[in-house]
Amino acid sequence: MKKKIKSIIAMLLVFTMLFSVSASATFGIADKHNGAIRTVTDIVGGIIDGAISLLGVLTPTPDWPTVDEYFANGSENFYEGTEAFIDEPKEGAKWSLGFGKESLIPDNLRNGTKKYYTGGYFTQQVSGLYDDQRANVIALNDGSGRGTTVFAAIDGIGVGNTDIRAIRAAVESKLEKLGIKSDINAININATHCHTVVDTQGIGIDLILKIFRSFLTWLPFVEQQRSIDLEFLDVMIDKASDAIVEAYQNMETGDLYYFETVGIGKDEEKGTYLDDEYSYLHNKRYDTEGYQHTWACFKFVPDNAASKPTIFSNIGAHPTTIERDTTLVSSDFPNYMEEKINDAGMNFMFIQGAQSPISVNKGGVETQSVLDEVAAIIAADPDSIGYETPIILGYEYARLILEAQSKAEKVEPILNVKMKEYKVKLDTGLLQYGATEGFIGTTTVKDDESSTGYSIITEAGYIEIGKDIVILTAPGELIPQLVYGNVVTAEDSYLGTEWEYPATATLIPEGKTVLVMGLCNDAIGYIVPDNDYAHFIADSLWDMDGAEEVFGPYHRHYEELLATGGTAASSTVSVLNDLAKEINK
Repeated sequence: MKKKIKSIIAMLLVFTMLFSVSASATFGIADKHNGAIRTVTDIVGGIIDGAISLLGVLTPTPDWPTVDEYFANGSENFYEGTEAFIDEPKEGAKWSLGFGKESLIPDNLRNGTKKYYTGGYFTQQVSGLYDDQRANVIALNDGSGRGTTVFAAIDGIGVGNTDIRAIRAAVESKLEKLGIKSDINAININATHCHTVVDTQGIGIDLILKIFRSFLTWLPFVEQQRSIDLEFLDVMIDKASDAIVEAYQNMETGDLYYFETVGIGKDEEKGTYLDDEYSYLHNKRYDTEGYQHTWACFKFVPDNAASKPTIFSNIGAHPTTIERDTTLVSSDFPNYMEEKINDAGMNFMFIQGAQSPISVNKGGVETQSVLDEVAAIIAADPDSIGYETPIILGYEYARLILEAQSKAEKVEPILNVKMKEYKVKLDTGLLQYGATEGFIGTTTVKDDESSTGYSIITEAGYIEIGKDIVILTAPGELIPQLVYGNVVTAEDSYLGTEWEYPATATLIPEGKTVLVMGLCNDAIGYIVPDNDYAHFIADSLWDMDGAEEVFGPYHRHYEELLATGGTAASSTVSVLNDLAKEINK
């Protein structure tokens, strides 16, 4: 099958190359930056986009509101954050934190009577459990009287904005039924991006099946359906909201600390990164500096000595260390970090960062105590061999965090939160089709300014914890250089143009730590610099045998396969930059 597909692409390539020669002579396209590959991509991509557009014509499209109608009617289940920012703690203020945790596994998966598709590997189904899939939550309050902010992490590939809002609505409803007056000013839900758990977004094979089913929705007795498994969706909303309510009810006073581990991002071969100690990360798309190299860690120590401390840690890194043909649910290395930190007597929550092209090096751990411990686990249970890598990495990351606690410094009780809604235009593609036709959980609107006629409404935010720590929230898989700097140059970019926006971190006062909470409150796919955005077919064409001789050195464009379009980065960074300027003026 793979050979047949390559043969078809090869024939298209020959045809389009002939066309591109003619076009080059007539229009001078070959003189442009990446002219040949752009010409071929435009033609082949146009055919693909035309087919996707035809699908849209054949499928009844929901009657989405316009952008103006959406904002005129008010935003349901959206939190703006704290009403005002403070620079100093309120006199006598103390931190309060509560922790909550719930499994998201449906009973029929737990007992093996139903299979579910994973979100990360499209056609792969899971029929049982190796570890778990959870929602972990902290509720945090700075004692200033301005309300409580919730931070949640759901094990999953991503969670759409409409489902985020459904979880928020369920939280408020449950608190009301309990007779608890809510002072929640924000509920920020992050997806850990684990691939080998039940699909939390609806981008697996179910999406394709629902697309074919949708051709029948012209019939009065066939209703449009979401592509996520609806039984799982109900469980996710119910259990995630339970975990948030649990965290809210469990709040108690204490002290909050911040610390970082040693760096873990060195690449010995390329020599382009910081002089760090451990080579556990690498950037798949860009050989440039500009991403997070340390685990950023918060530790809450309750005043009540009988209560458990809580650690919540952030870094941008793909949890994709398990073979894609697994049939058992596993939340990858974050699960084993949690296991080890739980063993140390503390709660734990992993917060995914700006991880767009950042992967973990699977064989980089050399700590003998960790390797020996995991070897003993595998020896006792040989069937665990497929999970050796996430266990090793999880244990090693936990070791680094536990050892770094001695560097912890107290954080003053200041929690400032500003959230903002904004639109992202939908270009033609898989996510555009899924969003426009209502298959995936995006907040979709009609938009005359978009080439497809549709955009999505999403969220970004600016959060201050203490005086010196800033957390930016982004709704997708953010290229970290967009925040930290060193964005791809015009010479190296697909379009041959400059990225015109300053890195957000440069707009924040020097000396402050800047972190990112990625895949937060939405899942809009990869957020790639506009100047380096290509149709996803460019990746396949450029990667073909012999293509480099025609097109020049290969440039990776896999990420565009799952992206809303070529303006997601400028739209998102503009909002983050505006927030940074407004707050730091």
